[in-house]
Amino acid sequence: MRFRYAMVCSSNQKRSMEAHVLLNRQGLDVASYGTGSHVKLPGPSAREPNVYGFGTPYKHMFDELRRKDPELYPILSSL
Repeated sequence: MRFRYAMVCSSNQKRSMEAHVLLNRQGLDVASYGTGSHVKLPGPSAREPNVYGFGTPYKHMFDELRRKDPELYPILSSL
């Protein structure tokens, strides 16, 4: 029997996203869920988060943040 893993976070934020990536890279069956109304990631300030609807693919978020502001997201620019 193969296990399935769920990552749950209020806004499906960076900690659950990182856990999702790490488990997925190990070949585990992972799904992410949020209990809030959308995904919120840090933005230029606490009042300006990056907001995405649930169901937005991580690749889309990654690509958009990498394009949006390379100085704010330098680690994304090096990947």
